[in-house]
Amino acid sequence: MKQQISVIIPAAGASLRFLKWQQENITSKIYSELLGRPLISHSLAVFNELPEVSEIVIAIPKGEAGQFKKLILSPLRIRKKVSLVTGGKTRTESVWNALVCVSKKSRFVCIHDAARPMIQPGWLMKLANKIGSADGIVLGAAMVPTIKELNAGTKLVRKTLDRSQLFEAQTPQLICKNKLMEAYRKLGQAAFQVTDDASLIEAIGGKIKTYIQPDPNLKVTTYQDLILIRKIMDGSCKLKFGFGCDLHRLAPNRKFYLGGIQIPSRVGPVGHSDGDPLLHAMTDGVLGAMGEGDIGDFFSDRDPRWKNMRSIKFLNEALRLARSKGYVPFQVDANIVLEKPKLGKKKREIGTYLAKILSLNKEQVNIKAKTAEGLGPEGAGEAVSCHALIVMKSVGGLK
Repeated sequence: MKQQISVIIPAAGASLRFLKWQQENITSKIYSELLGRPLISHSLAVFNELPEVSEIVIAIPKGEAGQFKKLILSPLRIRKKVSLVTGGKTRTESVWNALVCVSKKSRFVCIHDAARPMIQPGWLMKLANKIGSADGIVLGAAMVPTIKELNAGTKLVRKTLDRSQLFEAQTPQLICKNKLMEAYRKLGQAAFQVTDDASLIEAIGGKIKTYIQPDPNLKVTTYQDLILIRKIMDGSCKLKFGFGCDLHRLAPNRKFYLGGIQIPSRVGPVGHSDGDPLLHAMTDGVLGAMGEGDIGDFFSDRDPRWKNMRSIKFLNEALRLARSKGYVPFQVDANIVLEKPKLGKKKREIGTYLAKILSLNKEQVNIKAKTAEGLGPEGAGEAVSCHALIVMKSVGGLK
C-alpha cells in the first residue's frame, strides 16, 4: 500500500487513574519522564521517521498548545507536518476532532495511544501491508491468561472463555479514513462512548483484521504502569558504539564549519562539501555503530550532488538510517585538534546545537578542543582533525 497515512494521537485525557498515585508532581502522564524524554515523545519520534506518514494530528487539552510545543515538539525537531487540535471529553471525541482536520489526500488514518511508548518502527508498515481490502486492521496480542466470565450480580464464575477466540486490541490501529467518518456519522453521539476505534467500524458492519505481534506494547494507565515500563525499557536497552575521524587541509577563502557552526577564521577546511570535519566524523561514527560502512559509501566526493553541501544533511541521513533500524543517539564525545583559531566559547555553542539536532540533553554531547603542540599538519596550522565516539541506543530497548 503506497498511500500516505495521517497519524492521529489522542492525548487529551485527564490521566485521573495515573495522577491518583503518581509521585512526580506532573499534570499529565504524557509529560512523565521515560528514558530522559517525555512519555509521548517516544511515539512521536518513531512516526517522525516513517516515510509512509504524511502528517501527525494530536488532540490535546484546551489551552495546552504552548506548553506542548515547548516541552514536546521543539526538543524533538519534528520534520513532519504537525497539527494540534483541542480534544474532547472522551477518547473517541478527541479522535473525531482530529479526524476532521486530516488531509483530504490521506486514504488511511493510523490511530495510536499517546501513552503507549513502546511502538516499533516496523509495525505501521506491517499493518499497511496486511490490511488488504479490509476497512481496518488492529495490532495486538494473543490472549495468554485464562479469562473467566462472571455473573454481574453475584460475581460467581459463569464460564471460562476460549482464549483461542480472544484478542487483546492495542494500537496502532490502521483504518480507512472514509469508513471511520461514515461510522461517526451513522452512530452519532453513541460513537463518543466506545473505548476502541476499531469498534466503531465493527458497529456499522465493517471488516476489521487483526495483526498479532509478540513484543511488549504496554500502555501507561496508572503510575505503576509507568514504573513497569521504565524497568523494561531501561533494563533491555542495547547500546552500539561507533568511532569516526576526519582530517581536512586548511586553505584561505574557505568558510570554516565545525559541528554545523561557522567559526570566524581566515582559513577553512578544503572539501567537496562544506568540509565540516566534526560532522563528517560523527556521521562516520553513526554509520559505524550501525555496521553500514562509512560516509564515502553514501556521499561520494565524486558525486556532484554533494558539491558544497552542508554536512548536517549527511549526519541527518545517517541518523535516519539508524532510526529505521531502531536506534537513536545516546551519547557523543568528540575531540577537535586545531592549532588556531582558538575555539573558546564556540565549543559550548557547537555542543548546544548538536544536542538539539540529536534530541539529547546538553550533558550528553561533550565537545573538546586540543592543539597538536606544534606537531604534524594540525600543529603547523595546515589542517584540522576531529574524532568522535558515538553511542547509539535501541529505541524502547526492543532491538
